[in-house]
Amino acid sequence: MSLSYLPPEGLDLSLGHLRQLRRDAVEVMKRSLATKGQLCPLVASVVNGCFILVDGFCRRLAALELGIKELAVEVCDLSSAQMLAQLHLRNRERGLTLVEQCRLVAELSELEGLSQVEIAELLECHKSWVCRRLALTRTVSPQLLGDVALGLLTAGSLRKLAELPMRNQEELVAVARRDGLKPQQLATLAQLWRKATTQEARQYLLESPRGALEVLQRPALEGFDVRLGTVGQQILDGLKILRVTSVRLFRVAAGSAAETWPEQPHQLLRGASEMARLECNQALSVVERLLAKSPAAPDAPQSTQG
Repeated sequence: MSLSYLPPEGLDLSLGHLRQLRRDAVEVMKRSLATKGQLCPLVASVVNGCFILVDGFCRRLAALELGIKELAVEVCDLSSAQMLAQLHLRNRERGLTLVEQCRLVAELSELEGLSQVEIAELLECHKSWVCRRLALTRTVSPQLLGDVALGLLTAGSLRKLAELPMRNQEELVAVARRDGLKPQQLATLAQLWRKATTQEARQYLLESPRGALEVLQRPALEGFDVRLGTVGQQILDGLKILRVTSVRLFRVAAGSAAETWPEQPHQLLRGASEMARLECNQALSVVERLLAKSPAAPDAPQSTQG
């Protein structure tokens, strides 16, 4: 390890594709360099006579824009895998972005040929951390990874989209941009897509995402048909409960047909039966009037109770 003073334009940026330089961060670094000078050296490794920059990409760009002629650079003897590891380890305090982490782990796996255990040891992190980032690089559309790098898509949305096939990921992002959905709404839309079981339901998600997002008001997604909306789903749930209760009541009563009832239970049951008939008929009459307003009211299905 040695300390050298090198011009910022003389540093090799071969690892630059693994970093995302935010404009605001560069401006902050420019102010720091202008007022305090260089507080810590950059890090580079020499390969075939080139000084490959490992750490200090933001400082280098800030110095270049300020017209600084030389920067202090700590020159280390590192292998290609070690350079990638140092890029991660020297940024642990600030933390690399999710896309930076994914690209770094992918290079260690695909270009360096390291196993997940070896990558975890090299980066001083848990194997599950490596596994999750490798999974993202293999299941997420490259276009969407680029969108996250540009700030056009959030990491949270990306994680939800990763649960879907790539072609569906891009479809939902296009729909979200068309309808101006917020990141959380896009994440929920991806969750709804994964829960949808029919092509018709998914088509509805593409055509009317805001209508489908009424599901936010429901505590559970299982069994929810996004085409119905909240009110329609509540009516359907009520009708299903009514049918299940009717079948159960039919079986109990049919099995007890030979029994005779004392006077008091007989009166109680008759009163309850009359109230149930009245209230069920009222509810079904309202539902029937509602359905009569629809453009196409299909014939009612035949009961299979008997």
